[in-house]
Amino acid sequence: MWNNFCAVVEDLFWFAFGVERSNEIVVYGEQHKIIHLRAKTPAVAGSVRAPSEPVFLAAPAVPTLLPQTTNNQSLTAHSTPVMSVPLPIIKNELAEENHDEQKAAILHAPVVMYVKAKSGTACIHSPQIDFDAVIQTLPYGTAVTVIGYQGRFASVNRSNITGWVNKDDITPHKNDVWPAFVSGHEYGADHVCTLRTRLLIEDMFAAGQLQLPLQAGEYITVRLAAEHRTITWSRKRPRVTGAWATLLKGASGIHIGVTPKTDTIMEWQEGNGEGRLGYVEAVAPDLSVTISAVGVEEAGLYTVKTMSEEIWRELRPVFIEVA
Repeated sequence: MWNNFCAVVEDLFWFAFGVERSNEIVVYGEQHKIIHLRAKTPAVAGSVRAPSEPVFLAAPAVPTLLPQTTNNQSLTAHSTPVMSVPLPIIKNELAEENHDEQKAAILHAPVVMYVKAKSGTACIHSPQIDFDAVIQTLPYGTAVTVIGYQGRFASVNRSNITGWVNKDDITPHKNDVWPAFVSGHEYGADHVCTLRTRLLIEDMFAAGQLQLPLQAGEYITVRLAAEHRTITWSRKRPRVTGAWATLLKGASGIHIGVTPKTDTIMEWQEGNGEGRLGYVEAVAPDLSVTISAVGVEEAGLYTVKTMSEEIWRELRPVFIEVA
């Protein structure tokens, strides 16, 4: 009875506003209700009543999302286009574009690599073979900073040079290019460390051509090269051990003294007049020195020893500092 009473009251309410209810009711979810109404107009004799525009009355807007479907079902003719898109699916296209541009700009994280090609490698202007494209030939052992790759070429920087080299001519492993000497080991003419030493110094003493074991002067030269230091020699020959101080006296970048310093060349002569060379690795507060050398005890033998002040002073050495 109560339901009938409410229905009568509701009909009187809509009748007072001149509209009549349609039988079409579309419900979305539990809280959305949309009622399709049609305007009521008085009938005129001999005339045909034109259909009125539909009027939509909606319940208060409540953010209710439709259940997601996996088969992309379409809504019915009476449906209101309501979309529910989970936030994780929404793509930030601008962020993706910026990310792609960043990847294109940064080709490779900078890394130091070394030329391993025995004859060196050509640094060219662009990543292709072309006439007169070589900027400079980088010798064996040269350190370069690699910033990217394109095809079979690597983009490199070295001092004020920027160019491209064959990526097969370089390696990130310094021990594959530079010698690693071990105290007590003998380094003959065919030893890999001897061969690498002579490649790095371009066999400047011609000991490789003569098939000699590793020489003291070769070791000192490659040791200086590891510290990015070189000696500018005059045309005087031979550059034998024991004569270096005499040959280098007055040369640019050379200072000769009698006080030991770290990273200097120690030169002395044995009692029989045979010259010796060593590299000063460290000087202690008590003035004892640690030196590395080749050929002090026997040909090609690499040793690292510490001498007290009393011992090394008896040798009456000089210390050659190379800037």
